[in-house]
Amino acid sequence: MNKLIERFKNYRKRKYLTTINEKGYAFVGLGMHSLNNLLPVISYLRLNLKYIVTKSSKNAKLIDEAFPNSMGTNDIDKVLGDNHISGIFISSNPLSHYEIVKKALKANKNVFVEKPPCTSLEELEDLIEIEKKSEGTCVVGLQKQYAPFIQHLKKDFKNSSYNYRFVTGSYPEGDACLDLYIHPLSLVFFLFGPLESCNIIKTKNMETVFLQFVHSNKSIGTLELSTSYSWQNATEKLIINTPRKIYEITDSEELTYVSKSRNMFNIPVEKIWSPVNKNIVLQKRNNFNSVLQNNQLYSNGYFTEIETFINICECREAANNSTLSSCLETYKLIDKIKNM
Repeated sequence: MNKLIERFKNYRKRKYLTTINEKGYAFVGLGMHSLNNLLPVISYLRLNLKYIVTKSSKNAKLIDEAFPNSMGTNDIDKVLGDNHISGIFISSNPLSHYEIVKKALKANKNVFVEKPPCTSLEELEDLIEIEKKSEGTCVVGLQKQYAPFIQHLKKDFKNSSYNYRFVTGSYPEGDACLDLYIHPLSLVFFLFGPLESCNIIKTKNMETVFLQFVHSNKSIGTLELSTSYSWQNATEKLIINTPRKIYEITDSEELTYVSKSRNMFNIPVEKIWSPVNKNIVLQKRNNFNSVLQNNQLYSNGYFTEIETFINICECREAANNSTLSSCLETYKLIDKIKNM
């Protein structure tokens, strides 16, 4: 048994050590989100991160000291002109994303851009047309679409219903629709497809938005999106009611389901025999066992979205769950929310 365990451990170690990424990469923007969520994954995957691009030459010099294996620069054109660079990570000020993505795609680079990729539907449509003419591919940083819980659920939810609650504290530093609400909205389209109709109710300052959806596959759903709660008690909860089961995801930490009771002569069996209500845990992040799969960067989808982008750059098989084109429905809806 010990030999078998050692063989399995050795297999995992060799798989990690023999996966070599040969292409060159650059990173644009170095905020706290990048430092906390993106760079740890890039480091784990042992990328050849040749450049880190920042606005000022002073910060570029600091980067040279802090990241000895990378070159700090404030010259984006130098990076775009380097033929050794296959992929560019863009996680800068959201207002600058559109111009940088446009430049990178025109230079035939593969692009990973943190959400939002741009600030309007018109800019998104422009980027889609530019990507069609480019040799590069764009992956948008909508990590929830790569989370293991969502991948487990990704199936035909025809004739289902759902309730999605996404609430946080105040967000004065940016555009809540493009910075926060884009996640649940894009995830709903990813799981249930395009809309047939929608109803929107919102407060005057758009701190709270209620949405009622009917999808083309006849699924229906309600969403509560709000920044008028508290960051200490920020909550994300998705409940999906299918014909046979009720699924529930809480904060990307746990995926459970309850099987629904059948009817006998149009009478619910559970009202007659009162069966044991079994709440089955399909997946749950385990804080005790500190392996990769229990790391929050993995359970939230950051790891897989970056790994997907790297596989695209390295010409390996990859499924891009967050293309520019897939954002169209989300941007159309955000426009509708803002302008109603």
